Amino acid sequence: MEIDDLETVHEIETASFPNTSWNLESFLRELTVNKFAHYFVIEMAGEIVGYCGLWMVVDQSQITTIAVSKSERGNGFGNALLNHAKEYAATQAEILSLEVSVDNTAAMSLYEKEGFNYGGIRKNYYGPGKDAHVMWVELK
Repeated sequence: MEIDDLETVHEIETASFPNTSWNLESFLRELTVNKFAHYFVIEMAGEIVGYCGLWMVVDQSQITTIAVSKSERGNGFGNALLNHAKEYAATQAEILSLEVSVDNTAAMSLYEKEGFNYGGIRKNYYGPGKDAHVMWVELK
């Protein structure tokens, strides 16, 4: 992901997560300030259709955000992004974790298919009454 990608990434972000979306400044800080952050986009015909971000700290990694444009969901882009994140994280980390809304069954199904395990619940992670499952996968 590059700074020039941020407008499109933010459009996908706000469409995907209308109540909890990151603002442009958050993405910009991740790209320019956070030395632990690694962000990727996936394109089709030269257009960004999805993105994924992760933090890598020592031997741990965490997906911070991942989304595919609504018009391209179901075409394998989420799976491709997730697999790229796993491969990239495995160069340094032993574990990759993430949080996912307890009502996002499509995402949980993908994560389960890719070997992620449930690690617990983060109460109110996405706001009052909006819990998240913590999921993780061993990379090595």
